[in-house]
Amino acid sequence: MNLLTSTFWVSLAGALVLLFLKKEDHHAIRRTAALAGFICLSLTLATYVRYDLSLGGMQFVLKRSWIPEFGIDFHVGVDGISLPLILLTGFIFFTGVLIAWNIEDRPKEFFILFLTLVAGVFGVFVSLNLFLLFIFYELAVLPMYLLIGVWGSTRKEYGAMKLTLYLLVGSALIFIGMLALYFESGIQSFDLTKLSEVDFPMPFQKIVFPLIFIGFGVLGGLWPLHTWSPVGHVAAPTSVSMLHAGVLMKLGAYGCFRVAMVLLPEGAAFWLPWIAMLATVNIVYGSMIAMVQRDFKFVIGYSSVSHMGFVLLGLASMDPVGVSGAVLQMFSHGIMTGLFFAIVGRMVYDRT
Repeated sequence: MNLLTSTFWVSLAGALVLLFLKKEDHHAIRRTAALAGFICLSLTLATYVRYDLSLGGMQFVLKRSWIPEFGIDFHVGVDGISLPLILLTGFIFFTGVLIAWNIEDRPKEFFILFLTLVAGVFGVFVSLNLFLLFIFYELAVLPMYLLIGVWGSTRKEYGAMKLTLYLLVGSALIFIGMLALYFESGIQSFDLTKLSEVDFPMPFQKIVFPLIFIGFGVLGGLWPLHTWSPVGHVAAPTSVSMLHAGVLMKLGAYGCFRVAMVLLPEGAAFWLPWIAMLATVNIVYGSMIAMVQRDFKFVIGYSSVSHMGFVLLGLASMDPVGVSGAVLQMFSHGIMTGLFFAIVGRMVYDRT
């Protein structure tokens, strides 16, 4: 256990405690979820403060053998890219619980799914093993179907199903790319630090890079695979919309960089013009569509697609300044959309 592993273990522990609470005891359920959120926020703040900026690089590293015959380890750590994103997750997690405080329809099940989803998000941002990252990625995506389909509004069944189908297709592409990396590397390991040292052949990189990039890009709102996102934003309950736009879309962009661009740099350079073009379409198309919407949530949903275009364009620069700008945009967009959905959902929709 260290600061990093404590974040997702606390989230999972909170969900486990909720399982044993009586469903009628709404106060205990809400307080347990809020306590888990507060502890996670405190842990992320402590991690952020204790990170040594002068040293940089990967810190708070913990590695334990899990399934050694397949090169699968419990390997976690944080660097300057993932550090602000876990801090962002801590903020959105805690405030999302507070925004969902007055949910009366099965709050026990709602908060169990909410805490499980957050545990997956924390796990993705700190994983240094590709297999572990994929497990946490699925843990972060799958609860969205129930959270939207049960507690959502405005064509919630359609929004939940569309979101799930799109993201499962993206996950299938990621899984294929992950296995290709494993077998082509010849090192029999899923460790990201080891895979980053492998010099994959250029033909292999050209084929596998778009699989992984598009697979993660679906969650990042990459045009034209973005249409699930605004619909999902509108259908989701307020706190889930905050988590969806504030954090989940960042998982996609993070995976595009951490897996596709870092492990397959020559493939990234080859596809760079196309990535930049799609990101530019994201920016222009998303903003123009947002301007003609008559629903506040659709405005935020399409503007999020536009803003994620700036993130993808920064990553496509393959330059330290561009990547730093992309991370800054991910953090600022997460805070901004979290506040927007809190205002629109809680202050306008619910009260109206």
